[in-house]
Amino acid sequence: MGVAFRPFFGAGEKRYLGRAITLAEDLTGRFYCIPGREWPRYPYELKTLADGPGPAAPAFADVVRLVPDPLAFRPASVHQLFRIRLRDDAILEAAEQRSDGIELFPLLLYVVTHELVHVVRFGAGFANFRVAEHRRRKEEERVHAITRGVLRPVVDAPLRRVFEAYGDETAALALPDCASPK
Repeated sequence: MGVAFRPFFGAGEKRYLGRAITLAEDLTGRFYCIPGREWPRYPYELKTLADGPGPAAPAFADVVRLVPDPLAFRPASVHQLFRIRLRDDAILEAAEQRSDGIELFPLLLYVVTHELVHVVRFGAGFANFRVAEHRRRKEEERVHAITRGVLRPVVDAPLRRVFEAYGDETAALALPDCASPK
């Protein structure tokens, strides 16, 4: 008998998510040479389906840009906020019901890292948030390759299965020097 479908992360999955966020921030920060104190330059929040609507199926996650109300109080440095929206149901289904051995933590790590790469690229001006569909596909390909490069220092068999399920591992970008734009 299969695992019962659950639409939201439970306490255990939220702990995995917290670990994935911490590691994804650390690895993404290292890749882009962002010291911990500089992360506020890339303001983001992470929401799950329990917090409200998520991305359209079949996506695991997406990033939306929120432009603050000009009349609302905010720090002078915050001109935009990115919201990473996770699809708990799609992520849980991929980890629990697939036959290829995808595990939850490596999948969460990949998804969160991928979305943080978008946040940095949008926030730093390396990529435009609003682009035509053909450019969006090219940007997704680039972000997948960058994500593999970001995760290269921690690749193990479970993470390799995620790479194999969702694209070509050989497309990973090498770790850059901190002076080059990504």
